[in-house]
Amino acid sequence: MGKGISNIWLLMKGDKTLKTAYNVGTYSRLSREDLKNGKKDISLSIENQRAMLENYANEKGWNIFKAYIDDDISGTTFDRPSFNEMMKDIENGKINCVITKDLSRLGRNYIEAGRYRELFKEYGVRYIAIYDNHDSLNDDYNDISTPIKEIMNEMYAADISRKVRSTKKLMANQGKFSNSRAPYGYLKSAEDKHKLVIDENVSHNVTRIFELYLSGMPGRAIADIFNSEGITPANEYFYSTINKPNPYRNNKNKWSSATIMNIIKNPLYYGAMANGKRAVTSFKNKRVIQIPFEDWIIVEDTHEPIVSKEIWNEAQAISKHNRKETVRRSSNGEVSIFAGIIKCADCGGNLVFNRKVFKSYTKEFFRCSTYTQKGKDVCPMHSIDYDIVYQVVLADLQKYAVLAVQDEKALIDRIIKANDEFKNKNLQRYEKNIRESKNRIREIDGLLQSVFEEKLSGNISEVIFKRMAKKYEDEQTKLITDLEQLESEFYECQKVEKDLTGWIKRIKECISIDSLTRAIVVELIDKIEVSEVYDKDGEKNLDINISYKFGRLNYSNERKEKNRAS
Repeated sequence: MGKGISNIWLLMKGDKTLKTAYNVGTYSRLSREDLKNGKKDISLSIENQRAMLENYANEKGWNIFKAYIDDDISGTTFDRPSFNEMMKDIENGKINCVITKDLSRLGRNYIEAGRYRELFKEYGVRYIAIYDNHDSLNDDYNDISTPIKEIMNEMYAADISRKVRSTKKLMANQGKFSNSRAPYGYLKSAEDKHKLVIDENVSHNVTRIFELYLSGMPGRAIADIFNSEGITPANEYFYSTINKPNPYRNNKNKWSSATIMNIIKNPLYYGAMANGKRAVTSFKNKRVIQIPFEDWIIVEDTHEPIVSKEIWNEAQAISKHNRKETVRRSSNGEVSIFAGIIKCADCGGNLVFNRKVFKSYTKEFFRCSTYTQKGKDVCPMHSIDYDIVYQVVLADLQKYAVLAVQDEKALIDRIIKANDEFKNKNLQRYEKNIRESKNRIREIDGLLQSVFEEKLSGNISEVIFKRMAKKYEDEQTKLITDLEQLESEFYECQKVEKDLTGWIKRIKECISIDSLTRAIVVELIDKIEVSEVYDKDGEKNLDINISYKFGRLNYSNERKEKNRAS
């Protein structure tokens, strides 16, 4: 007898065969892949599977204990709600016979399906797969048809998985939208479900999210504002558009910082389709893994944007900087526009924003975080008024904006020449060196051919041939290695020039600004270094050094100031 089974055994007269009174569990399963690849097979539907199994049991005169159903669940996993329930009922002795339409309904993982069939035997449970003519009561250990069918089922699942992945990748490369749910701010087009159109009802909320973020407000603070204003959360709004209750209402009926940041980081909002963000480890293991941003499949200009690409890029620069640096927020969640950028010139630590409220005024200033934590013996205070930093940076940006408008090329040349890494490099020199290297490599190919022909004609000996051939080959190998390095550096220089051109375009926009935002500071400035106060000619001075960024290229501009916070 099997574990926990209270079978009723009847001995038939004149027959030595034992007959069991069965309590049956019918098991039906259907996945999306089954529907897509078996549209003409009406027996696949859950209703038809269940009816077929019940008719079979009734014809045998067996008692149906329960019908177990897993709908829209792949056969490659055995972690299914109703299947797990059935296994518990087997363990508790409630059923002693399981019936499925065929072996693939039990599962499409050969090893796991075989393990569960063996487990049925351990519990004394009879297993029948009607269409495959499999009955464990009549198992013949020499019959290999069942494991072969299970292997075929697994191969089928693997093939379907491969086809689905290929289709999704093709759609991704074509910039087609393939998710079941449109992102917040968009709707699926009525004419083409793979295209997105702007949802005019809520797209203004997306625009506002970007505006608030660029003003220096973090995701958590934006979420708090939306919640306080009673703006319907993204998840709740989606279910309202399809006239269905929100199943997550009790837990997620609020805007969260995660939702805000997911919107901020999604290229979709500037009109680019981003696919391939997630993947499963294999067709057997459905564990989802996150794909790095650089490996996403992004196709530009697939639909109408809600924000410009420039605004989206500014938001990414802020997000990246906030992750890279530990930024200190005020009690209301506000981030200083210089957070993580303003540094101590001596120790390299961040200068931390401070605010002191007095009866008649409020004092805002920065001071060295190392000084605050470890005292003046480790690093001096490096205290400076917030307003001084603000005015110096604003004036410097306006100065370069004027230069960029008046003579863009002169400013670019000036910046490149001032940079130690690039002052002796330019695109023309790289192009010349690359061209000469390629010509010499081709020339050596000709020389090697000539030497070989000289050897064949008997004009030179084998020893001389080998010596000359090795000399040319060594030179050519070195040239090829050097050429790869030259081409790599040439690409970097091209990228720097492109980044610098983008920086010039952005700084030109600052010619008419009269105030700073965190977006401007993060996008244009690499760091601001502040020295400790020193005496010069009887006056107190400090140095403010502003390093601008253009990709890998930084340009420093030093300012001397006489003011400081007391």
